[in-house]
Amino acid sequence: MKLLIVDDSSAVYGRLLQMLGVEHLTALSIARSLHEADEKSRDFCPDAAVLDINLPDGNGLDALRVIKRNCPHAHVFMFTNQVEYRDKARQAGADDFFDKSLEFEALVDRLESEAALLARHREKAA
Repeated sequence: MKLLIVDDSSAVYGRLLQMLGVEHLTALSIARSLHEADEKSRDFCPDAAVLDINLPDGNGLDALRVIKRNCPHAHVFMFTNQVEYRDKARQAGADDFFDKSLEFEALVDRLESEAALLARHREKAA
């Protein structure tokens, strides 16, 4: 699975990658800003993206719209402490929403499931 992580905290994406493990990834890209999310989603076109709400030059809802525009097939998961954005994120097209303070494991489980589904789909297509 090609994964794009949009978060300006190296501690967050480091922990996420440590929990996920490289066996589930075919490629990884990290963006630390809305601008980078736009560039990297166009160039990289991920299968899945994990987005924080707070970015130095915008917010995760803007990044969600940009990624969905650049890569309509991408599954986008919001991952933030700001749970008050849950409904807005879903209305904007987020495939799921996870609370950063409580749901690291749930996000990792979802990403692992997405990676397994994608691998099966690619095997059938080959």
